[in-house]
Amino acid sequence: MLLLKSVVDWSEGELEALVDLRDSHLFMDADGKIPSWVGIEYMAQAIGALAGIESRRAGNPVCLGFLLGTRRYHAELSHFDPAQELRVKVRELLRDETNLVLFKCELYGGEQLLAHAEIKAIQPRDVEAVMAQFTQMNAV
Repeated sequence: MLLLKSVVDWSEGELEALVDLRDSHLFMDADGKIPSWVGIEYMAQAIGALAGIESRRAGNPVCLGFLLGTRRYHAELSHFDPAQELRVKVRELLRDETNLVLFKCELYGGEQLLAHAEIKAIQPRDVEAVMAQFTQMNAV
């Protein structure tokens, strides 16, 4: 599921993208509006786009990453209007030696801040080992 329309701007540790609300139809409620909690997915996809760009620039393949948690998600409204263009901005705040990263994320409609959060994500150096651990945990 790809919910971003395009990357508008990016630099080291930062990215801004446009959201394609037409592709968000799977989340629409009976009134045709998109619940504001879907903003977390827009933010996560922008983080993934940033990680992919940075991997490619370093000459590496795009790798799998995991969203670990969201802190302080706050939306100014209960639903997004599908007719409105949304922009999502993500900026890396902290990164540790295990590649655990904290991002500041914001979602705008025009110039108005509609939602914001901090998102923790990780892009493990050995994805196969992590997936094997998940498989073993689920087998128990």
